[in-house]
Amino acid sequence: MNITISKCTAVNGTTGEGKSLTKEERKEVVEHWIKVSKKRLIVIVHVGCINVKESQELARHAQDVGADAVASLPSLFFKPSNIDALVHHCAEIAKSAPTLPFIYYHLPIMTGVELNMEDFSYRAQKEIPNFGGIKFSSKDLPDMIGVVFSGVNVLFGCDEQFVGGLAMGAHGGVGSLYNFMPKIYHKMIALIKQGSLPEAREEQMKGQRLCRVMYKYGNLQGGNVAALKQIMSYTGVEMGPPRSPMRECTKEEKEKFKNELKAIGFFEWL
Repeated sequence: MNITISKCTAVNGTTGEGKSLTKEERKEVVEHWIKVSKKRLIVIVHVGCINVKESQELARHAQDVGADAVASLPSLFFKPSNIDALVHHCAEIAKSAPTLPFIYYHLPIMTGVELNMEDFSYRAQKEIPNFGGIKFSSKDLPDMIGVVFSGVNVLFGCDEQFVGGLAMGAHGGVGSLYNFMPKIYHKMIALIKQGSLPEAREEQMKGQRLCRVMYKYGNLQGGNVAALKQIMSYTGVEMGPPRSPMRECTKEEKEKFKNELKAIGFFEWL
């Protein structure tokens, strides 16, 4: 089952701290996103939980309230150790929202599940009727191009490697930096389409400079998502504090963080 990729939002994913929210909070966030998006965006709902029953409940809820697709990580505690187990796990969730495309969220740095996604894609297409593709958040581009050639949608999730992902055939991206510097990433897409690779690399380097500063403060705060929230506040969008085990920046850290972003030219890219 394919989903036409254009403008989309991934709800309750990593940046949205979905795993730190309660089940009811996650449902509330989904309902609000669908209400305010007014069909202007494709709403992809992340439903992954430690408990597969809760993932199934969230998938049914997403389908019932009008989402366009569901996505899931593997379980973060008992991890699928082979393709058979991963396909079975995803099928159990996907069947709970049979009218929606199911997107597998491949994020091995967080999940520890580093199975071959090309092999998984071919199996999933045979065994999951509503399989819609993969959000590929790994830097293993040789594996990713195999997924592209397997014939499914591929959304690339490594913002600092976006040009490489596009060159390997990704159909789009779902990331964190797009929240506050989308113009840079739209420009990368346009330049790649024009064949202007050197210029595209220049734009990619801006993302890389941002990431280096963000990683520094993410390490201090207990997670990069906390640093991303702080950056959003500098653009005028207050996101509130991150949930434990992450923490807010101190007043002194906030000032230093902002000055380091100014030094790399960040505020000129908005």
